[in-house]
Amino acid sequence: MTSETFNSGRQTLKITVCPAPADRKRHPIVLLVHGNFGLGPPYGDQIRGFGESIAKLGYVAAVPQLYEDEAPHPNDIDPDPHVETVSAAIAKIASRGDADPDRIGLVGFSLGAAAAMTYIASTAHSEVKALADFFGPLTPTIRAGVGKFPPTIIFHNKNDGVVPIGFSVELDRLLPSSIDHRLIRYDELSPPGNHAFRPGGAADLDSREKAKDWFAAHIPPIGR
Repeated sequence: MTSETFNSGRQTLKITVCPAPADRKRHPIVLLVHGNFGLGPPYGDQIRGFGESIAKLGYVAAVPQLYEDEAPHPNDIDPDPHVETVSAAIAKIASRGDADPDRIGLVGFSLGAAAAMTYIASTAHSEVKALADFFGPLTPTIRAGVGKFPPTIIFHNKNDGVVPIGFSVELDRLLPSSIDHRLIRYDELSPPGNHAFRPGGAADLDSREKAKDWFAAHIPPIGR
């Protein structure tokens, strides 16, 4: 893993990059977008580790920061301002020699999932080939844009006290049958609020493996 920077608007933000295999080929990109708890303990290492395990399969994985610091921003619930950051992070990684800008996967956690889904829903982004939504909320923009979604796998805790599982149930219902999609529900008690999966817990480990299988099926990690 390497720590780099990218520009989004007037902000200079950090991005952790996990390179693809050094075979002089272009590999699919997987961008992991964190939630409003930031990338401090305990979730930063969890998300970066997930990215590293994805890269080892044959992807270029990257974890951009949405904020200039790693502190939690619990009052930030609007995904719209972060869509520009998602777009800028994708552009940063797409410019790499080992990255294929036409094959992109997005992983989003909570607010980050909403930002990723808003990015997809706002305009046609045919280069996004797969999405993993971890307990993300819905907005009118997302609901209106589900027809533009790529194959989507959804993970949510039935006991979530922060983002109710009803959002994921609704998304699963709204996605048309022409789009491959799947909702995975967990029954976990993990403070605070039973929201983010407990690092190293059963839901965390199972969801990671299922997400990697989803990307392997829809964006095979093959260099071109």
